[in-house]
Amino acid sequence: MVVNADHLNWVNKGKLKLYDGTPFTGMVFKLDTLSGDTLYIQNYQLGLKHGSFKRFYPNQLLFEKREYRQGKKEGLHLGYWDNGMLAFEYHLENDVYHGSLKSWNSKGQIIKSLHYTHGQQSGHQQLWDDNGAIRTNYIIKNNRRYGLLGTKNCINVSDSIQ
Repeated sequence: MVVNADHLNWVNKGKLKLYDGTPFTGMVFKLDTLSGDTLYIQNYQLGLKHGSFKRFYPNQLLFEKREYRQGKKEGLHLGYWDNGMLAFEYHLENDVYHGSLKSWNSKGQIIKSLHYTHGQQSGHQQLWDDNGAIRTNYIIKNNRRYGLLGTKNCINVSDSIQ
């Protein structure tokens, strides 16, 4: 079933989408009322997000693409800036980060490079300022962090009271 979101009266029951009391299976799309451009396309199976979800800028450029399997985030998730440059690239498995998680600013400069194993940070983690200066640079090994965390020194509250 393919349905325009403007003509779909469904009920949310937790993560389930019900249409006429039945878990919805099919594709839902929404069009911009002025231009007629596609704003998003979503797929469902038995009431749960399943398959590809895409959102678009009003000028038909891809905003993001996400994958789901039986209601859980899965696989490669991509996001884009309105200039077409890649904004993020995340890998997920069974609804948690698994693999690399990267982000870029709108000029294409990398600002985040993190690594996950089944939802937990592991390995090399880095964050940069927009000017390219390293802000955070550490390694997770045996559940411990080693390196530059990018945090500021803490001040004891009692020391600051005059």
